[in-house]
Amino acid sequence: MLKAGKHVIQEKPACGSITEAETALSCYNSFRASIPHQPIWAVAENYRFEPAFVEARKLINDIGDMLNIHVIVEGSMNSSNPYFSSSWRRNFTGGFILDMGVHFIAGLRMIVGCEISTVSAIVRYVDTTLPPPDNICSLFQLENGCAGVFVMAVSSTSPKIIWRIDGTKGALQIERGTGNGKHGYVVLLYSADGNCQKTFYPFSGVTEELKCFVHDIVQASSKEMTGHQADPRSSYVEGARDVAVLEAMLESSANEGAPVHVKKF
Repeated sequence: MLKAGKHVIQEKPACGSITEAETALSCYNSFRASIPHQPIWAVAENYRFEPAFVEARKLINDIGDMLNIHVIVEGSMNSSNPYFSSSWRRNFTGGFILDMGVHFIAGLRMIVGCEISTVSAIVRYVDTTLPPPDNICSLFQLENGCAGVFVMAVSSTSPKIIWRIDGTKGALQIERGTGNGKHGYVVLLYSADGNCQKTFYPFSGVTEELKCFVHDIVQASSKEMTGHQADPRSSYVEGARDVAVLEAMLESSANEGAPVHVKKF
């Protein structure tokens, strides 16, 4: 479709492996120079468009220098979930850890505004109704030197999802929750004096990413907007970077937790 000059928005994850991503990008770069109008290639990663994460990115500087990061994901992927039986999610290395995990890595990267440089991880396979693996515990380090932990269980009896960043002037936490009968995210900003600013944002990332994609198409089609650059939050490269982090974690576990550098794009 891209080769035919059509704008494309694809489902996440961007790829099943970094090798796939490199092949796809190489193919894209080989023909795009011959296309008069550059087609937009977007990945539907709604977490980068959720208002809670957009706001958290603005608030991160209020907590001073980052001290440490915790990402805790206790999922609810079981037979009652509509995605449980989808075959494609079971047909690539990483299973639901990769399929679901890109969301949580995207949220992390969105909030901190810094790339993950190295990881060390151990993965396990406990629930045999799920594709392997279904649990991961990882230590990671950002390029700015700050370290954190990423813990994910695909299926849990007590689901919860939390991102927390502790800083020298406070702490920032984003957690899955409900408000006014709607599902979404709660953003909590803790100041050094102990006060807490709490705001709830209903889910709207899917709507926002599609609105952005349509907006980019309109701008790209306008004669007055020649050379319009699509929103980088939905770029294929951003999606591939999320996969790169998880693939590095899987590689680390295969080598008994040895540190692995995350592939750069």
